[in-house]
Amino acid sequence: MTAALNLSSGATNSGATDEQATHFDDTDGAYAIAEPDPFSDSSSQHAPGHRNAAPHRHPSLRVELSTTPAGPIAALSRQSLPPLPVLPGLEPVLPAGLRRGSTIAVTSSVSLLLAVLGGPSARGAWTAMVGMPTISAEAADEAGIDLERLAIISPPESGWTSASWTTAVGALLDAVDVVVARPGRTAIYRAHGNGASTGSTGINDGDARRLTARARTKDAVLVLFGQQAAAWPAVEIQLSAQHSHWTGIGDGYGRIRARRLTVSATGKGRSARPRTTELWLPADVQPSTPATPAAPATSLGNHDELPEAG
Repeated sequence: MTAALNLSSGATNSGATDEQATHFDDTDGAYAIAEPDPFSDSSSQHAPGHRNAAPHRHPSLRVELSTTPAGPIAALSRQSLPPLPVLPGLEPVLPAGLRRGSTIAVTSSVSLLLAVLGGPSARGAWTAMVGMPTISAEAADEAGIDLERLAIISPPESGWTSASWTTAVGALLDAVDVVVARPGRTAIYRAHGNGASTGSTGINDGDARRLTARARTKDAVLVLFGQQAAAWPAVEIQLSAQHSHWTGIGDGYGRIRARRLTVSATGKGRSARPRTTELWLPADVQPSTPATPAAPATSLGNHDELPEAG
């Protein structure tokens, strides 16, 4: 060092100290010059007889903090975005719409799934589908989905694996309002100590919870489709459709004009109370204006459920 400081001895030399402070060499990392304490009372530093005495211009920072009145504490949590709207026919089971950051499951009926997506898409929300089979563009458009804001992610050449499926869903949750994902038959696997294998498409419980947390932090809505969706961790609402009825078919004549679904919703927390409603599809068909030609309702079963992926 060009000018070493003697810190061990109690002797000081004011002239030498100023010289050393000006030319202090800190290449060896020995930061020996202390900064003034902003909380200390500056009157001692400017006492009469002090070599560098100067007029006292500012009060001590400690005094400023102690005399400043405390204001209200700002909210630490970020403001949540408004929920996504749903079709009027689904408001009885989804009175608050689709809450951003939530995970819901649609366990049956592609028609019900498209109806759930129709409300947000018609209001400008972007939607993406992962692991879904081919869905009719005409049916999606009829449900109110804006095809210009719909992305369908094709599987890799080798097919979906747990890693590729999880990566695709996680990336979409960062950028898309609503992400629809269809877990495979072995999607949720919890270790029971029996040595069971998850298979190539298995999504373990940890990855499932991480995707749920990603949707919550990104204000996205994760919609899981299929029978295996009910086993997904932290599902807030589970929707299902039963007792499908079709109208418009006469005695050997006529065309199918509308269908009626009985939609049930169960959930956890604020959505724990079961709800049921009747949903007419297309959405513009209402019970007060039955489809023509009039004919008795014919039950054809719920044939729009997709087979589970292997």
